[in-house]
Amino acid sequence: MELRQVAQFVALSDALNFHRAARALNMSQPPLSISIRKLEQEMGVTLFNRQARGVSLTEAGLAALPHARKILSGAEAMRDAARSTVDGTLGRLSVGFVGSAVCALLPKVVPLFRSERPGVDLRLREATTLEILRGLESGELDVGVLRTPVFDVGEVVLEALSQEEMLLLIPPNHPLRGRKSVRLEDLRNEAFVGYDRVRLPNYWNLSLNAFDAAGYQPRIAEEAAHAHTLIALVESGIGVALAPAVSRIAGSDRVGYARLTVRGAPIMVGLASATQRGSENRPARQAFMTALREAARRLMDEEARQLAGGAPRTKSVKAPNKPSASTRRPQPGT
Repeated sequence: MELRQVAQFVALSDALNFHRAARALNMSQPPLSISIRKLEQEMGVTLFNRQARGVSLTEAGLAALPHARKILSGAEAMRDAARSTVDGTLGRLSVGFVGSAVCALLPKVVPLFRSERPGVDLRLREATTLEILRGLESGELDVGVLRTPVFDVGEVVLEALSQEEMLLLIPPNHPLRGRKSVRLEDLRNEAFVGYDRVRLPNYWNLSLNAFDAAGYQPRIAEEAAHAHTLIALVESGIGVALAPAVSRIAGSDRVGYARLTVRGAPIMVGLASATQRGSENRPARQAFMTALREAARRLMDEEARQLAGGAPRTKSVKAPNKPSASTRRPQPGT
């Protein structure tokens, strides 16, 4: 069995038609038919039911397909790993972003990186902080952009990018609309849109700590796992919410924003890059990290302009010489 045959099997499984599969593979139909028949003979099973209008997978074909996809994915990963370690000009880089970073940071970092590394296939995935950590540990992700504080990151190395205030998001026609600042202590009777305690335990714990400082536990009307969902729920009038200042850039004009304090101090949340320990010096990752730092700086400048006149600003954090990881991972449901 050859890798070429595996690729042809997957292509035919996707197209379910020899002519379309051959066209996708940039080959003629007769050699494809011969190659598939030879593969079936080598495996000792029939992979496809031949029909007048196309083909369908047999039970054996259905069982073989996920393994074939893994073979192709593994071969691609092997090739990319070899290429990317040379000079970082080729290969693939998989990056996971939390939702709030996707809205504001992504449009800035991608053009910067692609201008420096046009030959690198940049794969982007929106995910929660926990999903990013798991992706880095499993090797599915090369770089993550996540929210801090975060705990028990294992072999993942964090580098701080920014610190910003959490704002209060206010629904349309709410009595608090127009307020420049609000004390969390004064919101005891409000309904809140909270963060999904299983998928976003770091946000959940950050919020609970703030409410503990305010002296009460909030009434959670709904929970959201993504920034755009949280903003939409606030816009729908479900309740008020706490969100990073960057959400104002990508938010809705119908949602109000106010500074938020507890015991006279703002509630701060961080944005950080994450890489697996030992991979920080690979050329493609280094290039992306450089673009990420520059994009974060530009974003902070943009926020400072948009939130001028006493509105909350995001503070850029200089990258440490030796990035360090935190020590304790948040447990889902806590």
